[in-house]
Order: sequence, then C-alpha cells, then structure tokens
Amino acid sequence: MNGDLHVHSLVRRSATTGARTTVAVIVVLVLLASAVLVVPVLMMMGSAGLYDNNGASQTVCAPTAVTGGVTMTLDADQLQNAGTIVATGQQLSVPGRGLVIAVATALQESGLRNLDYGDRDSVGLFQQRPSSGWGTVAELTTPAIAATKFYQALLAVPGWESMPLTQAAQAVQHSAFPLAYAKWEPLATSLVRSAVGNISLGCTDVLTSSLPDGAIGVMLRAALEQQGKPYVWGATGPDAFDCSGLYVYAWRQAGYQVVVRTAAQMWSLATEVRPGSEQPGDILFGEFGARGPGPGHMMIVVRPGLAVQAPSTGDVVKMTQYTADGVQWRLGRLPASAFREIEPAAAA
Repeated sequence: MNGDLHVHSLVRRSATTGARTTVAVIVVLVLLASAVLVVPVLMMMGSAGLYDNNGASQTVCAPTAVTGGVTMTLDADQLQNAGTIVATGQQLSVPGRGLVIAVATALQESGLRNLDYGDRDSVGLFQQRPSSGWGTVAELTTPAIAATKFYQALLAVPGWESMPLTQAAQAVQHSAFPLAYAKWEPLATSLVRSAVGNISLGCTDVLTSSLPDGAIGVMLRAALEQQGKPYVWGATGPDAFDCSGLYVYAWRQAGYQVVVRTAAQMWSLATEVRPGSEQPGDILFGEFGARGPGPGHMMIVVRPGLAVQAPSTGDVVKMTQYTADGVQWRLGRLPASAFREIEPAAAA
C-alpha cells in the first residue's frame, strides 16, 4: 500500500471484493399514555406494508434491536413496559441515570416482558423473588409496583449514581451474570431519552446512518458485535478485549493486521483529525499520560459523537457518546501503511 494513503482508502480497495455491510440507526414509534415514544437506537431496519380498514396502504416500522450480539424485536407490550418503568421512576423523582439502569435491568432479566415465571420463584419485569422478600407474586407481576420496588432498592445503594451501570444493577439484583446488564445500556438510554423528551416522529422521519462500504464497514460491524463481552487487559478477543485489542480484532475480521498493538503506538502513527471532521473508523484517543507517554485509552468512532469501546476492568464492550475537545480527547486516523492485508483464513 502507498504509505501516503489514509486508512479510509481501504474502503475503495475492499469494496472490489464485495464486502459490504450496513447498520442503521432508526427511530421506532409506539403509543404510550397518549404520547408517542420514539426509540432511536442502533438497529436493523424492518418494515411491512399493511392495510387499514379502508384498504389504504400504510407502513409500519418494525423495531428489531441488535445489541450485544442479540437480535431482539421490540413489540408494543415491551415498549409499554419500558414506558411504565420510566413513568414510575419519574413519579418517584428518580434521576435519569436511575431510569436507564432500571430499563437496562429489565431488558436483561425479562426482555421487558411481564413474566409469571422464571428461575426458581422469580417473576415479573425484574425477575424479583417473593421468597427473597420482594413482595407477593401479584405485586411483582404488576409493572408499576415491580418498578417501584426496584427503584427503592437502587436508591438505597450508596453511591449508585457514580457506579457503572453493571455495578449499580448488580447491587440490586445479585445476578449470576453481573456483566450482562451493560450491553443493554445504549438501548435503555434511547428508550429513556425518547420517553422523557416525548419525541414524535413518523416513519417518513426515520433517522438512518449507514456504516461505510468496504473494509471499514466490516471492521465497525465486527467491533459492534462484541458488545457485552468483558474488558480484560491485554486481551484481543474473541471472548474478551482491552481498548486497543478490540480495534486489532475488528480489523482482523475485515482482513487486515494492524502493525502496532497499543493505543500509544497507534497515536504515534496517526494523523491528528480536527474535532468535527472525524469519519467512521477513526480513533478517539484519551487518558494522555495516564500510563506513560501518549494516550492510555482509545475508542473507535462509529459516527461523529458515537464510539464503541472496551472501557476498563469490570466493564464490557459498549457504545459511548463522546465529545472530542482536542486536548484530553483527541482524534486520529491511521495511514494505510499501518495495515497489512492477511489471508481470509487468518482473520478468523
């Protein structure tokens, strides 16, 4: 490759191999308490042509969320349960962070279903157990009551607002799979913001953002598919990652080996990008000087303002909103010379 070319030239080269991928960010509608609840999340778009009683054609947006490697279609009942959780928290004056934690917990525990069964005697949206003192089955299968009990327990946890979502949820739930909650944070955040903001958009107003064609799109999709997997220092997948390990792994799935390994090494090769000019596949570098010269952490830009990262010990790969200030958080782009093409079999 010509060393003067940036990594984005790989889009054109890989496109000739037919590697194409698209991930859309869509807005989903549901009627909730006479208001419209809209859910803009990272989703694959689905739609169907239906007919009303007069035979007129209409389009229905099908909400199919892809989160943490799990495909989950959200129906009206699930979205109504999310709305109940949010509304209950607002009535209790729970801060917004608490609303997100509650919705993410219910997504993991029940898939936002008001279940009358579960592990041992667990029931309801939060899979709370009558035998553990949460309440009666009738109470715990009443969404507003179950949500109230969850919030009461959460608010009793010292310092819960400053905890990662996983730790806060685990402090209440005592789950056998404590890291599982984190992968639902982006979807839960979108649900809460939409409900609180009372946004109303029609299908014709759907917001879409496609990943690039070619190698960069394949790389980003590979990185996004790792959401929910744990951070482990020095790990490069497929079961765990550190921050730069996620980047290296994702590029291998696209057929390229990154010639350097750490965030600091990548920064030494990168061309700095002015905030606001970043493109999908660029790198957001931060924590300068934390572990020696250069950055101690990095994230992969999915689109301006949104990145995917493997954050730190005790957390998992997830989507993160960011603001690049050009000082503490700086954007960079690797040149094509930082990548070596590898055989397809070696990329697995």
